[in-house]
Amino acid sequence: MEKSRLRSSSRSAEADWIADQLAPFGSGVAAIVPKGFEAYVRVFHPAADENNQPMRWADVAAKCARTMHRLAQFHAINHPSISGVDPAVNGPESGNLVPHLLKVLCATLSGHTRRPESCFFCLWEGYGWLRDTGQSGRIVFTPIGYSGPPPPPFGYSDEVPEFIRAAVMAECRVYLPGRDYLLFDGPLEAATDFGWYLTRDHFVPQSPNLFWPEDRAWCVASEIDLYCTLVGGS
Repeated sequence: MEKSRLRSSSRSAEADWIADQLAPFGSGVAAIVPKGFEAYVRVFHPAADENNQPMRWADVAAKCARTMHRLAQFHAINHPSISGVDPAVNGPESGNLVPHLLKVLCATLSGHTRRPESCFFCLWEGYGWLRDTGQSGRIVFTPIGYSGPPPPPFGYSDEVPEFIRAAVMAECRVYLPGRDYLLFDGPLEAATDFGWYLTRDHFVPQSPNLFWPEDRAWCVASEIDLYCTLVGGS
C-alpha cells in the first residue's frame, strides 16, 4: 500500500462557505455545488457496454436513436426509441467519477487555482467504514445494508488507507444539508487516492464527493445519488 499525501483534517470551518452558499437539499444544482460561480459543468460518468468497456453517453444515445443534450438523464437516453430493441448498456456508477476522468478533470482544474497544492476533500461517511469494537482501532469495509458482524471482505480485512483510518478515528465531520463527510487536505493531484482494498493488492477507487482549493476558485461535487459530477467555476 502506497502512502498518500492526503491527511485527515480538523479544519471543518474551511467548508463553512459551502454551507452558506448551498440551496435547499434536493432543489437542484446549487444544492450540490455552491451558488455564485460564473458557470457550471456536468461531467457524465461513463456507462459500460456488453463487454464492460466504458461508453460515452453520446454513444448510448446514438445507439438508442435518442438525442444527447446537456440536461440528459441516463434512463431516458438508454431507452430505445425503436420497439423491440433492448436497452443499450449498463448504467454508470452513481457518486463516483472513474479515475482516468478524475485525473483529467484535476489536471484541468490545476490551471484554474493559485493553490493546487492546498485543497480540501470531503468523503461521505456513509460508505461503510466501520470502527472495530476491539482495541486495534482497525477500520473495515462493510457493504451498506449488511446487518451482521463486520466480516473481512473476501478474506481480507484492515483495508482502508491510513489517511482515511485517521479521519474516521478523529471524528471531525463536515455537516452539510443531507450529508455528513470526513474531511481531508492535501494536493489536488492526490484526489485519486481515495478508496478501499478488496484484497491486499486490489484497490477499489472512490472519487472524493466534494473538493475545492484553498482559494475557492472552483468546487467539484460527485453527489452519491447522481450519475454525473458537477463543477462550479469560471
